[in-house]
Amino acid sequence: MTKVFASSMAVVAAVGAAATGATGSVGSTLLTVHVQPVVLSAPIPLDPPPAPNPPPAPNQPPAANLPSAEQLSALCTQVTDPGVSYTTKTNLVQGGISPDEGHSADHELRKAYRDGKFPLSFNVTNIQPAGPNATADVTITGPKLAAPVTQNYTFVNDGGNWIMSHESAVALLQAATA
Repeated sequence: MTKVFASSMAVVAAVGAAATGATGSVGSTLLTVHVQPVVLSAPIPLDPPPAPNPPPAPNQPPAANLPSAEQLSALCTQVTDPGVSYTTKTNLVQGGISPDEGHSADHELRKAYRDGKFPLSFNVTNIQPAGPNATADVTITGPKLAAPVTQNYTFVNDGGNWIMSHESAVALLQAATA
């Protein structure tokens, strides 16, 4: 049994020597085999990974001097309400609404309502300062619009109340009744 063990050790030494490129005689001479360490795992980082950036808030609060998207959306809804007379809306438009424009707008809004073009939805984005006023992109969607309509409107700070510029109110009514 001892002879088998010694022979086996000689074979192992020979194979080890051949694998490492060592030379020598197998037998009574002992071969020196150098074992190279192998890394079996990666080092653990000392610092934790940085926290991911938080996702942007969908409706970040506007700057103190700008209206919110909700305020402007509500204003657009009020200006285009087919069930409310223009006389009630004059305070929503810079410079008011003349009787001729008001009667024409009321007629077009009622007609659009009868044609099934209401209710309209207004999505307000990109609110930017424009001197004492503000501009915003307003996307209008409705049941009979072929595609959403996006226009940039001007809103006026009227003593702390936000109203539409006259030109923007006219453009909004045209888009709402088209």
